[in-house]
Amino acid sequence: MSGGDSGASLTEATVRREGLRAAVARVASAFVGLVSTRVELASIELAEERDRLTRRLAFVAAGGILLAFTLLFVGAFFIVLAWDTHRLWAIAAVAAVHLGAGLWALSQARAIGRDAPSPFSATIDELKKDKELLERALAPREP
Repeated sequence: MSGGDSGASLTEATVRREGLRAAVARVASAFVGLVSTRVELASIELAEERDRLTRRLAFVAAGGILLAFTLLFVGAFFIVLAWDTHRLWAIAAVAAVHLGAGLWALSQARAIGRDAPSPFSATIDELKKDKELLERALAPREP
């Protein structure tokens, strides 16, 4: 009978080993799937951020060039208009307007940078959720 018991133990050990192997494979597969999903999310966010930044820079460059030409011609118009009577005051007024506009533009650029959401915020949030879930799953359970 001991021979039969030994065969049953061997089969039981094999089943346990196969069950353990399958469990490890499922955990590894789930982990790879989790990492893959997070990497895909990060790459999508990176592409969106890159596209948004490219469009923003193009519009800023176009707007800056057009506004510079506008300010140049408006300033020249007022200086020529007041040339015979108050040329120095006209030049000073145009310079003051340019100074005010430049300071305003710099403050707006600073506010945009300060108020922008952090890049990859969705990916970071998902990774934090994953970390909390894993910490709860791995925490020792009280009997």
